[in-house]
Amino acid sequence: MNPEVILLTEAIALFHAHLQQRKMSQETIRGYGVDLRQFQNHVTRATNGPLYVDEVTEEKVESYYQTFVTRGCKPATLRRKLNSISSFFTYAVKKKWIAYNPTADIERVPVRNQERTFLTTDELQAILQHIDQPIIYYFLTMMANTGLRVSECANLTLQDVDLTKGIVHVIEGKGGKNRDVPMNKALQAMMTKYLQQVRPSTASLKFFAIEKTGGVSPQYVNVVLKRAVQAAGITKPVTSHTLRHSFASQLVQTDTHVAVIQRLLGHADVRTTSVYMHANTTALHEAVGSLNFIHEGEVDYYEGEH
Repeated sequence: MNPEVILLTEAIALFHAHLQQRKMSQETIRGYGVDLRQFQNHVTRATNGPLYVDEVTEEKVESYYQTFVTRGCKPATLRRKLNSISSFFTYAVKKKWIAYNPTADIERVPVRNQERTFLTTDELQAILQHIDQPIIYYFLTMMANTGLRVSECANLTLQDVDLTKGIVHVIEGKGGKNRDVPMNKALQAMMTKYLQQVRPSTASLKFFAIEKTGGVSPQYVNVVLKRAVQAAGITKPVTSHTLRHSFASQLVQTDTHVAVIQRLLGHADVRTTSVYMHANTTALHEAVGSLNFIHEGEVDYYEGEH
């Protein structure tokens, strides 16, 4: 294969357009953009002229990667940085701009899997009771009872929330995918009350709308939530995404099948959902305590043998 000669700057711009065509979320596209700009600046710093894609070697990528290792960046950050570049070069290989992905053999810093922080029902209720902004109270209640991402909840329109059928239509969620999430009767009643008594009179089509802005920003949601967490005396690290974790955790504890949880959360891969399949220490002890594979007197018998 004879690779096509193309400038790195031009290739990155085409990759950005490709991500938009795939209807990836703006946050994801922004993240790729930041990482690739940093990478481009690093590899072109020592070049007097323009740099072509096929001039980017494994050594150049390794040099960029090591700058973040030296800074002591967290493993998850290192993984994201390298994954962004790897995705770009995978695309470059497909477009036949290069013959080989220069990130393929770079040794990645291992990322330790950590259990997700989640809230118990009592903790969640305690936090909600300290929410000092009514619209955010209903916003977080929607998140906790549907597992929506904060951006998905903020983007809901009046048309997306069908209170008659009890369905939330998530349009172009993460990865540009649509999904339907059902509401239980209690949530339907609460959202009906929100529309009738709490939502301001505004021309905005957003379901959750503050009169001044016509919407709700994820940043503002987290600011209000942080105040409530502190007021409730919760010491766990809590963000709006913790409510999504809590939703999944509750489903796991009620023995909901992982495929159902996957569909509700909108995960493309069930392996992503599997991180929620945690169990607390009490549950583990109860599970082991229920086993009865040792016959009465068997312990004394083997002690006597030795």
